[in-house]
Amino acid sequence: MVRRVSELLTGSLIVFAFAVSAIAQGGRAEINGTVIDAGNAVVPGATITVTEENTGLQRTTISSSDGRYVVPTLLPGTYTIKAELQGFRTATQTGLVLLVGQELTVQLTLQIGGLAEEVTVTGESPIVEVTSSRIGTNITNNEIDALPAAGRNQLSLMQLVPGLTPSLVPGSFEGGQYNANGQATTANVFLVDGAYDNDDRRGGSQGTQARVTLDTMAEYEVLTHHYSAEYGGSSGAIVNTVTRSGSNRLRGRAFYYLQNDDLNATNYFLKQAGKQNPESSSNVFGGSAGGPFVRNKAFWFVNVERNLQQQAANLNFPANAAPLAVSYSDTTDFTGWNTFVRADFQLTGNNHLSFRWVREAVLTENDELEGNNSTPDNATFENDSGDQVFSFAATSVLGNRATNEFKVGHVRENLLQGPRLFFDDGWNFIGLNGREQFDIGSMNTHPDYNTGNRNNYQQDLIRSLTIDDSFTYLKSGWVGDHTFKVGAGWSRNAALPQGTAANLIGLFTFPSNTAFNPADPRTYPFRFQIRLGQIDYTQKDWRTQFYVQDKWQIHRQLTLNLGLRYNYQDLTPLTKDAFAPRFGIAYDVNGNGRTLVRAGFGKFYQLHQLNVLQTLLTAAVIGPTFVFDTGQVARPDQTGVIPTDPFNSGCLQSPVGSNGLALIGPACRAYLSTRRDQVNAGGFVNNQPTVDGNRRMPYLWAFSGGVKRELTPSLAVSIDYVGNVGRDQVQLVDINEGAPTVDGRITRLGVNGFDPNGEIIPPEARSTNFIRVLQYQSRSEFNTDYNALEMALEKRLSNRWSGRVSYTLARARDVGAIWYDTDLRADYGRTAFDNRHALAMAGNVDVWRGLGAGFVFRYYSGYPINETVGTDFNGDGDANDRPIQGINDLTRPILSPLDSNGRAIRNGIDGEKQVLLDARFQYLWRAQGYETGLFLEIYNLTDQVNYGNPTGNRNSANYLVRTLAGNPRTVQLGLRLTF
Repeated sequence: MVRRVSELLTGSLIVFAFAVSAIAQGGRAEINGTVIDAGNAVVPGATITVTEENTGLQRTTISSSDGRYVVPTLLPGTYTIKAELQGFRTATQTGLVLLVGQELTVQLTLQIGGLAEEVTVTGESPIVEVTSSRIGTNITNNEIDALPAAGRNQLSLMQLVPGLTPSLVPGSFEGGQYNANGQATTANVFLVDGAYDNDDRRGGSQGTQARVTLDTMAEYEVLTHHYSAEYGGSSGAIVNTVTRSGSNRLRGRAFYYLQNDDLNATNYFLKQAGKQNPESSSNVFGGSAGGPFVRNKAFWFVNVERNLQQQAANLNFPANAAPLAVSYSDTTDFTGWNTFVRADFQLTGNNHLSFRWVREAVLTENDELEGNNSTPDNATFENDSGDQVFSFAATSVLGNRATNEFKVGHVRENLLQGPRLFFDDGWNFIGLNGREQFDIGSMNTHPDYNTGNRNNYQQDLIRSLTIDDSFTYLKSGWVGDHTFKVGAGWSRNAALPQGTAANLIGLFTFPSNTAFNPADPRTYPFRFQIRLGQIDYTQKDWRTQFYVQDKWQIHRQLTLNLGLRYNYQDLTPLTKDAFAPRFGIAYDVNGNGRTLVRAGFGKFYQLHQLNVLQTLLTAAVIGPTFVFDTGQVARPDQTGVIPTDPFNSGCLQSPVGSNGLALIGPACRAYLSTRRDQVNAGGFVNNQPTVDGNRRMPYLWAFSGGVKRELTPSLAVSIDYVGNVGRDQVQLVDINEGAPTVDGRITRLGVNGFDPNGEIIPPEARSTNFIRVLQYQSRSEFNTDYNALEMALEKRLSNRWSGRVSYTLARARDVGAIWYDTDLRADYGRTAFDNRHALAMAGNVDVWRGLGAGFVFRYYSGYPINETVGTDFNGDGDANDRPIQGINDLTRPILSPLDSNGRAIRNGIDGEKQVLLDARFQYLWRAQGYETGLFLEIYNLTDQVNYGNPTGNRNSANYLVRTLAGNPRTVQLGLRLTF
């Protein structure tokens, strides 16, 4: 009867797990192993107790008939494990450091004797996880505290992970932009203690939604390849940050970190010009504290950080850009607060509750100067008034064989962005505030610079809700031991609303760098665009998923990791049933836990982001928004004739000049006002719409194989081959584009050509003369591939030093920057983030009596450069045209390799390499329970000049000319008091 009730309870919990759950799990770990006697025989029925040493929280289980035990769903921490059985001495092992996601295998040996007798061993955790087939890296608390982290970027040490390449573009405050195993930065998923922390507009392209600061982080795990079915919705990296927690002892720290331009080397280009650094600095200060509400039962932790940063921006423009654009230096100013609160409650021995809240609010002035080649007036301003992540988790232990974890998470973003005049004096976002959009002053873009008011408008109010549950059940006797894990999930991912009026004030595009002069036809723009109509849209997506995972330990040496994941996304029209099988094998070669052979194969889907829905809403065939676009006309700098606007609106023929800027003239204003009235009245046909097509959920077939070997108890080496092929990849295709003519100009098919059956364009719009009709398509021509050899050497902290070395030899290829939409595969080649060689090394050492040193070294061979002609030569509305032999090489050679048609291949020029060495020196003085720390961090210690990639635009005066460089040698001083 009791057994029947137990089976019913287990079945009910499995059903519950499938009924209520979310996008990703994580934040937990596992200890497993075997209990044996002195004769190496297995010992069943032993009581296993694991105790977290700082909090006193305990879990117990019983060894199975073959002596094996598993204690799943543990919080990361430092554990004591104890085995007890009548007739044997108690065996105890202390000091086991359990990191997030780890599966530690610990063998316990019982000696004959009495229970009162105890054999205690203090030892390190195994460095090789012999039951795991996944590929990933744990960045430990020691590394976070002892290694230099440029800009105090919370995820800067991800550079030490094989298979990852950080963004190689100079200048970044938020950080966290990494390409993982050939995937775009949008493919990454960020978690905080297992809770979702992603940007639903752009995925993980900007790192976490709410930043977790270095003094909040205890450790983090980076899974790069073949993670289990527990994780999904991503084809990139899974990054799970574990936060600091309170313990039975009151502990805390106060800190202050300073950077100042007087301490730094001079920017390379400023030095060449005989100038000094602009006034820039960084001041970061705050504190944290944690302790018990009730000893061994309830704990709290709080961290508050203030960030005041002025980041130097140094821009260099060619001489012919004057007077509108002259080389200058300025700063981007970041001002923000970051707050974190954590609480943990052990209600009973088997029930645990936890709560997390992280909030970051940052005001950014003069942003995106270097990245956009902006003059000072073209800067972006941003009031990120509150990125927040709330999470709640309830963990229950259900006897010796089952655990359940239930989570609720909520992500909020208030991103307000635009030119300075969109904010009042108190930095409240006011947008147009009743002003006429044609009166603001349009942005002007030239080949080598952007000037005038920035034309972006962003008002993102992201509200995401996730609910998930995972149930773990242990079963012995089915040809080995099984750890079953099932889970399911639901989420609502929404923007309520999202401001999407990019180009709200208009954009004039010029073929040359010359300032606009209404009296000189050669200075006129040759394209004008502006968005009319509705600004804000509500966007919602619904997602569900479930998974089944079995870690099947056939015997001590062989483990199979089998899984199946299902994803559903309302935003994806065709892939409603996405099943992703996973298979992994882990083999302990000699059975001693020192040599692991691992391999994996699986399917990994990538969920679509809300920006897809944003595009479809704002560019519908008949909708409340219209993007007016004159298209590119003949270059006035070459013809010497004032351009003729195809729509006779006067937007190109008679703009108003003001100090070298082109502004919307009276004729254009009148025309646009009429058009806007038509849009607002409803039923207006967009002649350049974006429509949905056979859009599917893209996925990867990923495969890996390798070996990890323990050289000493604290030193291990690994080498893995990893690869993937992408299928059902999605891009926008112009379905109104026909075959090119002999001179390379594209033709237009017309409605009856691209939509003969009336499936795309409604009857009331079929008489429209459409220019471009972009359609989201999943095509075999978009297939991608990635192959890499990844090697790592890990030296865990022992004998007062630790270190890492990682090397990745990789090749990533995809289709992008489409030139001719009728020949998509011609754009297959190196991805824009293909970095062939990546080498990273780090180490830290306790030199003597509190004096320590650490370093991080990185080498990257660099991203490629795409060589283009710089204008829309083929007339398709894009500027992706590459040079052609015999046409574009009459005065300047083509530097990219050529394809069989004599056209430059995509991304054909090698970019700039990056070499960086950062160092940290510290002195820790301890007295009477307090520790005072003094820190000196030097980034780019050798003052290496790391150039940003020059433009591949052959129309630019700066074609392949280096104009940007990363930070020179930078010094940070720090002071920390710990109690």
